[in-house]
Amino acid sequence: MRRRRKTIKFELIKKGGDFVNRNKRGALILFVLCALVIFAIFMLYDFFRSASYFDCYAIEIIKLSEKEGFEPKKEFFKLTPKINIFIADPITLSNKIKEAHPEFQNVLIAKYLPNRLIATIIDRKAVAKIKVGRIYRIDYEGVVMPTTPKEELASLPLIIGLESQLFNPSIGKKLKSVRLSKALALLALLTKEKKIRYSTIGIIDVSDPKNTTIKMDEMNVIFGGDGFERKVELLSKILNDANIQRQDIDYIDLRFTDVVIRTKRAKK
Repeated sequence: MRRRRKTIKFELIKKGGDFVNRNKRGALILFVLCALVIFAIFMLYDFFRSASYFDCYAIEIIKLSEKEGFEPKKEFFKLTPKINIFIADPITLSNKIKEAHPEFQNVLIAKYLPNRLIATIIDRKAVAKIKVGRIYRIDYEGVVMPTTPKEELASLPLIIGLESQLFNPSIGKKLKSVRLSKALALLALLTKEKKIRYSTIGIIDVSDPKNTTIKMDEMNVIFGGDGFERKVELLSKILNDANIQRQDIDYIDLRFTDVVIRTKRAKK
């Protein structure tokens, strides 16, 4: 049995050797072709990475405009040193731009051969202002935004009662605050509610997190510390009741099962 196996093995080796001997020329040609292909690939790889034709010196900017949609801007983010388009990492470049411009919320980098890098940018949108030493604008993520003209600040709701350690925050920094997160969550619910979002929200007071209060259209609304979604829906129904005169309301207390509505006293 062993002899038979050895005989079969020997015959296979012999046949293989005979095949190679008969096809030496073909095998050599195949080997040379493979070597040339590999060499060409390495040469092209080196050419694409080193040729100045593919160097990018700046990133073109496309910004999102609320009125006109996406539109190209005559702005460029300079790249020093230059970078090869094949080496350029979109995520790294995106983070680099956001570090330089904290007012940008999203930066999406696209590559276009031979040497164009285009950044589609969405600015952060200020939704409120806070007072911690002085007035700062913030977005829904709690990121502190650059200063702006007083006219724009005037239209933003003011969040008060925040923790004292937030004093003098850095531009572009995300504030870590339980009270601020609560205020922004409530503001987001209020602005999403169709029957409320056009109301003028002046102040959100989180001095006592268990009794969060807002001033809206010259009346106070007490939300308490939780259940904001349900309470916002309830507030919407109250304010859109035909029997309710919004201008006569002094405050609405939503903390209780039976909502308390107090009207303003008539002037004597």
